[in-house]
Amino acid sequence: MAQLYTLLYGKSKKRMHPIMTDVMRSIKKYMDARKHSTTGWHEIVPAESGATAWRQKSATIGGNRCESVARIGHGPSGYISKRGFNPHT
Repeated sequence: MAQLYTLLYGKSKKRMHPIMTDVMRSIKKYMDARKHSTTGWHEIVPAESGATAWRQKSATIGGNRCESVARIGHGPSGYISKRGFNPHT
């Protein structure tokens, strides 16, 4: 198995937390994609032994709208294809 690395992120270099564990090329690709939209620090460190690949899910999956109140014509965002409804994630 390939060597796994952990991508750390934080607004301060002292308070960084892991956001992804994967192989180096995936870490660099994800970090480069985040650089234009985030402010803060990124750091790549080797993962602990026995670690598995994972990515922290975004807090905005499904959008920032309130879905708990039923409103006519205001369902979850998405599109309808010939295979049915596909929500935007």
